[in-house]
Amino acid sequence: MRRFLDAADFGARIAFFAFAPFCVFILASFFPVAATLVNLGLCLVVVGFADLVRSAQRRVPILSSVLTGPLEFERYYRLHPPKPFAYYIFYPFLFPYWLAVDAARREFLLYKTLNIISLVFLGGTAVYEYFAYFKPQLGLRECLHVLAVSASIEVVTVMLMLMPLATSLVKYRLAGQRGRLATLVLVGAVSVAIAIFGIEQRRDPIVSWSARERVVLRTKADRPHARAAQVAAAKAAWSVIPKHHDDVDRDGKLVGDAIDHARDALKKFYKTDEAQAFDGWVSHGKKGSSGVLVLYVEARKKKPAIFIAVDRAGTEVRDTKQLPKGALDAMKLAADGLALEL
Repeated sequence: MRRFLDAADFGARIAFFAFAPFCVFILASFFPVAATLVNLGLCLVVVGFADLVRSAQRRVPILSSVLTGPLEFERYYRLHPPKPFAYYIFYPFLFPYWLAVDAARREFLLYKTLNIISLVFLGGTAVYEYFAYFKPQLGLRECLHVLAVSASIEVVTVMLMLMPLATSLVKYRLAGQRGRLATLVLVGAVSVAIAIFGIEQRRDPIVSWSARERVVLRTKADRPHARAAQVAAAKAAWSVIPKHHDDVDRDGKLVGDAIDHARDALKKFYKTDEAQAFDGWVSHGKKGSSGVLVLYVEARKKKPAIFIAVDRAGTEVRDTKQLPKGALDAMKLAADGLALEL
């Protein structure tokens, strides 16, 4: 029975390593969790090379101060090997156990330290972003809203994803089970490689959640100037689009100079990373129609899309029936019938 449970535990870890690194990598593309990943990675390096680190610590005492967190991480797990995998999978639901029991509380505090370091870094970047990316249309309340969501994602990522990953690697490293450790590392590496491949296949730039949220907030804060910027961007895109259908992607998506000109025009109102959130589709005219070009920011579930539609003559089109189907699908207007009126 014990061997069966051990095999089941290892199988569950393999399954988790098959998808969790993928999710964490994709998440890191949209939310600022890099500081947490770096801190945790340093802790795992100290665990993996504990003997070398302790030897270097004796020769260079200052390392004790620099690596306080990682050294405590290694020391705790050397004295208290990680618990079964199920414990970490259901960790959030075991509250308040990990606050009431001394050993469990000490383990929680290890990751709390990681979170605090990351949140301090996040707070510092928020101060910079407030002046660089929020002003003048957006104020402190909007900045705190974005900061609160980002911090929540950071904490949830640690508890749901990083703890099971880290403790699995620590468990097999300390137990000397190199075969299982190598298997998990290999599966995790493949998972990350798939995530990288998927991101590289995107035709659009990666735009953070923060930038997309700022687009929505800035548009609502100053709709007249937002509309003017979007109309100017649509006209800028039209100015470089040839009349030949073959010069636009087969599905009507704007690429190359067309979308670049549009985003450059958007930067007169939106911040640079916000302009990258805009995508574009075009339908060439049929039976005398001049065609329609749509610039939009993809809508989230049950949220309206921000879009502007302009024909080649520069006239704004408000009838959604005239919009390209590709734009309708991407904006989720076809299903929800939502649009943010400027």
